[in-house]
Amino acid sequence: MGVILHVDMDAFYASVEAQRRNISGPIVVCVYSGRTEDSGAVSTCSYEARELGIHAAMPIKNAKKIADESGKEVNFVGMDKEYYDQFSDDIKEEILEKHTETIEKASIDEFYLELETENFDEAEDIAKKIQTSVNEDFGVTCSVGVAPNKLVAKIASDQEKPEGITVIRPEEVKNFMRGLKMDDIHGIGGKTVEKLNDIGISSVEALAESDPALLVREFGEKQGLKLREKARGEDDSEVKETLQKQVTRITTLEENSRKFNQVKKVFPELASDIIERLEEKDMDFGSVSLIVIDTDIEMSTRAKSLKSRVRDEGVLIEEGEKLLEEFLQNSDAVIRRVGLRASDLKKRKGQKSMDAFT
Repeated sequence: MGVILHVDMDAFYASVEAQRRNISGPIVVCVYSGRTEDSGAVSTCSYEARELGIHAAMPIKNAKKIADESGKEVNFVGMDKEYYDQFSDDIKEEILEKHTETIEKASIDEFYLELETENFDEAEDIAKKIQTSVNEDFGVTCSVGVAPNKLVAKIASDQEKPEGITVIRPEEVKNFMRGLKMDDIHGIGGKTVEKLNDIGISSVEALAESDPALLVREFGEKQGLKLREKARGEDDSEVKETLQKQVTRITTLEENSRKFNQVKKVFPELASDIIERLEEKDMDFGSVSLIVIDTDIEMSTRAKSLKSRVRDEGVLIEEGEKLLEEFLQNSDAVIRRVGLRASDLKKRKGQKSMDAFT
């Protein structure tokens, strides 16, 4: 196994919104319930907003009260998970996959990478390149943990947030783990810490050196032994390559438009890029989507499932045009950016073309 990187995006939703809307200052991303203007809860927020005392799961009205009392201009925006998903996929495809094919997308804002190298200096250089590219190409930041395994890499990525790189070499794992609090370790929550305290284990070092029989008696064989392994920084879990679910290409129009013929002109290039990517992965698609970002920076999508999976540029263009026509008929939005997406992907089993589709 090579060196493991854990790439963790910093305040991801808020950072994406800052870049997307070109706004600065504290940002609060909200899940609105729709009952009233302020009903709902905070999903996440920028570090600046956190410094004011705003945090995830807080009622929006409470967050707005804190914002008013702070005297600062705080930006409240609605959560747009589909947009963040696409942003995340673009980072994976355009940056992370340049360094390794073994990538596990652990969540929308975190990735595990297994590098081919076992040289930690080389791995640190790769982490720096990833960090620089994410910032320069996407306008957001990330923190990276570099370690011998997934567990330690994940903990390491949280040590110097935001925009930090923490490298833990094999010979450093023991001291690194013993410098942590027990609830710093992924998978050891507050209730587990309380139960450990009740049996006289109050530090990571004590847990690492504890009697396995005691832990098995209190937590069961599987969990008990796993707790001891975690405290020792031991983890043999593999980086499981995440199967790609979709390929999307989006472009900015030369000028904002609602004209069908003007918008569809970009489809051949988008479709060509998508098919090229699918050829690399040897995958066919069973669904086509249109992605529209209007002049208010709001994203809309329309999708069409196909009767069978294909890998055909003509299908992408034809279905994209139908979806665009439908969108223009049902929306007054002026289009700023437009994209096509091929999804419902599957490894190719046999030759399929437009003839098979029609």
